[in-house]
Amino acid sequence: MDRGTTVLVFEAPLGSYLYRNALQLRERILREPLGLNVSAEELADDTMRQHFCAVDCGSVVGTVSLRPLDETTLHLKQMAVTAQRRATRIGSHLVAHVEHWGASAGFRLMIASARVEAEGFYIKHGYVREGGTFTEQTIPHVRLTKRLA
Repeated sequence: MDRGTTVLVFEAPLGSYLYRNALQLRERILREPLGLNVSAEELADDTMRQHFCAVDCGSVVGTVSLRPLDETTLHLKQMAVTAQRRATRIGSHLVAHVEHWGASAGFRLMIASARVEAEGFYIKHGYVREGGTFTEQTIPHVRLTKRLA
């Protein structure tokens, strides 16, 4: 990536060191700026998700999770990258990794609920907007989908 480092993506099993660091990152990036905390409902939902972390020099610098909606559809959620690393393609690396993971597991469709300001990122990666905006976690979101190869 940048500075000559290599960012690796790992699965982060629920309760593991990586998961706990990913949860802290999600809270700091996705909830604190809104004056919110990760809720008990989100933590319960985490038990039904596959979690992934981008790690650089031992630090979690990005995270994303997937939840199967049925045997062919995955829901991508909780995407967060540290502010200092957003311009280094870590988000792109995470998305490519989970899309490959999903396709390899037999899933054919990825759905993302994204903040409106992140819509361009997903469109750049082949996602298509479906429908209008809706409110989630007090801010506007859009639904985006992508067929997996």
